[in-house]
Amino acid sequence: MSGVVIVGASHAGVQAAVSLRQAGWQERIVLLSAEHDYPYHRPPLSKAFLSGEKDEEQLLLRAPDFYRGQEIELRLGEPALSIDAANRRVRTPSEMLDYDRLILATGSKARTLSVPGADAKGIFTLRSIGDAREIRASMLAAENIVVIGGGFIGLEFASTAIKHGKNVTVVEAQSRLLTRSLPQPIGDFIRDYHAGKGVTFHFGDSIDQFEVSECRVTGVQLSTAGRLPADLVLVGIGGVADTGFAEDLQLETAAGGVNVDPHGLTSAPGVYALGDMAGFHNAYSDTPMRLESVQNAVDQAKSAAAHITGKHAPLVAVPWFWTDQYDLKIQMAGLSKPGSRSILRGDPSSGAFTLLEVVDARLVAAHSVNRAADHMASRRLIAEKPELDLSKIGDLDTPLLKAVVGAN
Repeated sequence: MSGVVIVGASHAGVQAAVSLRQAGWQERIVLLSAEHDYPYHRPPLSKAFLSGEKDEEQLLLRAPDFYRGQEIELRLGEPALSIDAANRRVRTPSEMLDYDRLILATGSKARTLSVPGADAKGIFTLRSIGDAREIRASMLAAENIVVIGGGFIGLEFASTAIKHGKNVTVVEAQSRLLTRSLPQPIGDFIRDYHAGKGVTFHFGDSIDQFEVSECRVTGVQLSTAGRLPADLVLVGIGGVADTGFAEDLQLETAAGGVNVDPHGLTSAPGVYALGDMAGFHNAYSDTPMRLESVQNAVDQAKSAAAHITGKHAPLVAVPWFWTDQYDLKIQMAGLSKPGSRSILRGDPSSGAFTLLEVVDARLVAAHSVNRAADHMASRRLIAEKPELDLSKIGDLDTPLLKAVVGAN
């Protein structure tokens, strides 16, 4: 019996299975997971789960009974070992699975450091619930925590650790935070907010080695700033696409991932790639890119499911992202473009504002701090591309949707 085999029970993999059933797919769906846990939401791992605000059951993407009810064969602890593209077969530890369509949703893997002492106990990356369990247990006894990397995961974890009364230091190799993700004013605001909560920063520095005693980390030796005491270290320096099957399938690559079209289809017939591992020409970018976000994973999965069931629904959604740190909800929409004009909407000192980016009086990106209404309006404006009255969009008394030229 053949049908659809999905490799990876990630957000994208689970959504693909769900969307296939919603689109009327009646054939077999097998969802392979290398993990033994039921599929779960990953964003809360660095925040609500580590802080104890959510338990494991609250993280589940779907209740266990859902998969049985939808006749989705979820195989926990059963990874794909190899793929025979010529015969359309996937080998697992227990059997060979035939497929008509194959969906790759293997996500990304955490980057690691190759410096002396990097394999010591107490040094973690955070990608899975298994990682989060170990970090949570270790954090209870830790006093001094060092975060390597000032990206979203590192900063979210820093805010969680501060709430638990820990001494937290963030080491960032760049001269500022979130250089690839946010405009400098937003990154600087986040830096100052963290500093006000007690986080110490070291910018423009790198790791020479980890100090280790009895197999456990005790300190971090920086290239220029000297030694930092450390009972726990989180390495949050980004991820790399898990493209392990790309060579087996001879797939074209792009932007560090598997190259896909607007439906998620790869260069191999009947093979789709979704989520963190997929590189594609986004409708809002001039170059191929990978988007590591839940929104992108879900939207790509819906598009692929539609295509498999004979419908035309290419990915055209506006990219959007979010991060929660302390009492800040930071929401981003669109993609920054070189040469854009920045317009500030609101006062950063109030803790609620939006930085808008416009090109030729059209909104291309928006970065909102505690202004959810601005974020929702921005997604619509970026998608519809109306001409904006630049004298109005910075005025808090004017709703963003009313700042369109000719709007009443």
